[in-house]
Amino acid sequence: MIYRVHFPKVPFSLIPFYLSAGSNVGLLVVITLDSAQRPVLVTTVGTCGCYLAIVPTSFLPDDALPVKWQDKPLDIYGEILPARLSYPNRNNSKLLIHIRPGVHRVMDLEVMDEKNIKASPLFTIIPAPLRPIRELEQIPLDGITTSLYHNTGVLKGHVKGSIKPWESIFLSLLSLDVFVGTDKAYGDSKETGNPFYTSLKPWNRKASDMWDFEAFLKFWGWRL
Repeated sequence: MIYRVHFPKVPFSLIPFYLSAGSNVGLLVVITLDSAQRPVLVTTVGTCGCYLAIVPTSFLPDDALPVKWQDKPLDIYGEILPARLSYPNRNNSKLLIHIRPGVHRVMDLEVMDEKNIKASPLFTIIPAPLRPIRELEQIPLDGITTSLYHNTGVLKGHVKGSIKPWESIFLSLLSLDVFVGTDKAYGDSKETGNPFYTSLKPWNRKASDMWDFEAFLKFWGWRL
């Protein structure tokens, strides 16, 4: 199950320094299910392919974990996420994704009983409709429709208005990608023209492409 959500921007800030400052930033959450429809992995990543986290759940067998996996919290560039998510009751349990204000990074993951969420004074529930991801290519605007993505040119497959100047300055040489950090379409690179890579190393661009999810998991050591 794939969920995509976008935010207007990450503001420019020097103190604290926001490397990912820019407009139209987004977040992808991918829930991997087993044959019994139980969640076994929770994958979160910016729609630029950065800040990747893959968190197993209590439904994932130990022999599917990476060989060097350690049962300790994950440090994702300063954000600390749980090593594993426990699902005591699949039917009534809900995944909560805590997003840091301003930078829109995942700052915590937890599983809670649905009734406790509704009863908690910590949350105000604002329902949001789920829409097919293909609708991002036909967004109503001034009586016509437009795509969230560039469909032609050197920016094909990237989100419109999403260039990240700081990331381009500091990471483009390392990644050999002048548009590094720019949010992009999540799809087959043969169609989008833009691989959804999750490793900055240029030689890992294809192997770390998240669209081929099975190969992507193998690249990061998961043995599903």
